[in-house]
Amino acid sequence: MKNIYLVQANAIYGDKIKNTYIPYAIGCIAAYCFQDKEIKEEYSLKKFIYTREDTEKAADSMEEPYLVGFSSSIWNNEYNKALAKEIKKRYPSCITVFGGHQIPPVPEEAFREYSDADILIHGGGEEAFRDILLTLKNGGDLSGIHNISVKLPDGTITDGERAAPTTPDYPSPYLTGIFDSILSDGIEFSAIIETNRGCPNQCAFCDWGILRSKVRQFDLEKVYKELEWLSEHKIEYVYCADANFGLFDRDMDITDKFIKLKKETGYPKKLKVNFTKNRCEFVGDISRKLSDSDMGKSQTLSFQSVDGDVLTAIGRKNIDLGHFRTLLSMYEKAGIPTYSELILGLPMETYESFTDGICTLIENGQHKSINVYPCELLPNSRLGSKEYAEKYDIKTTRLPFLQFHCEKEASGITEYSNLITSTSTMTKKQWAESYFFSTLIQSFHCLDITRETAIFFRETENISYKEFYGKLRDFAKDTVKAPYLSKIFSDALARFSAVAHAKDSIAIYDDRFGSISYEPDEHLFLSCIYDSKTLYKEIENFLYTLTDSEETAKTLTAYQKAILNLPRKSESEAVFPWALPSFFASVLNGEKQPLSKNPTLIRFSSPTFTLSWQQYAKECVWYGRRNEGMHMKAVVIR
Repeated sequence: MKNIYLVQANAIYGDKIKNTYIPYAIGCIAAYCFQDKEIKEEYSLKKFIYTREDTEKAADSMEEPYLVGFSSSIWNNEYNKALAKEIKKRYPSCITVFGGHQIPPVPEEAFREYSDADILIHGGGEEAFRDILLTLKNGGDLSGIHNISVKLPDGTITDGERAAPTTPDYPSPYLTGIFDSILSDGIEFSAIIETNRGCPNQCAFCDWGILRSKVRQFDLEKVYKELEWLSEHKIEYVYCADANFGLFDRDMDITDKFIKLKKETGYPKKLKVNFTKNRCEFVGDISRKLSDSDMGKSQTLSFQSVDGDVLTAIGRKNIDLGHFRTLLSMYEKAGIPTYSELILGLPMETYESFTDGICTLIENGQHKSINVYPCELLPNSRLGSKEYAEKYDIKTTRLPFLQFHCEKEASGITEYSNLITSTSTMTKKQWAESYFFSTLIQSFHCLDITRETAIFFRETENISYKEFYGKLRDFAKDTVKAPYLSKIFSDALARFSAVAHAKDSIAIYDDRFGSISYEPDEHLFLSCIYDSKTLYKEIENFLYTLTDSEETAKTLTAYQKAILNLPRKSESEAVFPWALPSFFASVLNGEKQPLSKNPTLIRFSSPTFTLSWQQYAKECVWYGRRNEGMHMKAVVIR
């Protein structure tokens, strides 16, 4: 029997309890291949390597490997190459096969990067990997296999024809017992599930759209049995990898099955899906069900960009802003958190269009969660093509890729990102400034250091959100009037500039908040509120640049301080001259009632009580940001 090893090295999340994903991609390949009688007679499937263990230790654990398959994504690409080199050193005749999203489409370029690879798979891996094993068994010609390229012993490269998958569905790695051997490894697993595969959209930044593949719906009974397996094995968190959940009517039935299992067994506890953007009301019904059962975290209302020229360049169409406002209001009244996404660095985007875009979302009601992602240039996306690079003068920065909310890498192998930090319409300096402005908005408005204050001035003084936060940014440049904010802001801007020039990483480690890394907006928020007394003293001084009313400046500052949850903060009461909670709630749910200037007694209570900054950072900011764990609950007493 020839020994087969499969590698899909994932990060370990958290700082104490070990948690990682079941290696779904290699599990799918194993389940599909080892249903074949010929393969089972010829090959023995050995251990999965699914964490970033030391490469020498990983290679030591192998027994005469005949073939090792690697699933390469951005978070394990360099690890895979290092492990392949170690394997080749010990077992020169071992065949190494690389597949996954990181494999470039042009074989000559790909083999220059993957120098220790013998075979590359381009696109879906199940059928190609099976054909490789069968062809090797029978001594056939690998060059005839679709969707692979092969480096021959003399150095020449053969490239197989590209073809769409022929199999409508695949055996389940869960139901076939493929993962049984790793379930007792002492790790708390999260899981990935697919109910379909493919995407009808063709967004230029994504490597799904370039495939132009028809969406294949997997057998519904198989999906149900997989959900039962996840429930039986007490998997708490499930990520549905469908590109557009809610695209099909049956997705409501799948949702009901998830909820039924949780009610009966308690598992899965949470479900994360990527919702389709074209069936908002239907998706809203699914989201409400998930929220009512405490399974869904929040509802996505994505944009990527608000600018028309950018949307044309990337081949995307957004929902109408009026409809966006209606949906936000509906979800707010239903108590369902929403978030919107923007991508920084897309072609045709400028500093002005990007900063206008993030503020446009706020103006239209998205006050609580806007995620900004630097554009990662994926090798199999249209943006990754030579044509797009030349047309839009796309320049990338290669910098260390560190996953958020993980401890520092223990293997000593650094992964890398290729971020678009310069285009024909945005310089590196403008990219850094755009990233800083969006982080300021996320920290101060979405995470709520000054959200209510900005709403007050927008509704009573017609000061736009862009003007409010632009003035706050400029005020913080004054090292005399705002020494505290000035230092924090200048450090953040310097970091983004360093990122643009490949001199720093986006993920931030700070011992004050524990041993895990945080996102830029989370770190800016935590750094600012670390000394909340000084912070709000400077914010009050800033407000005097917007109003001559001492009562307004002091009242708003006191209210913002009162609603900010902090370590060791539990409950308090205070009288305010105006009915602020109802006023702000009316703006957030789209009704915009006038401010009632009646004295109001308000009780503030913590949604999550914490004892330390490390606990607060994890439970309130990381875990709790979607449900506003940083925000005290305000209840009017009279």
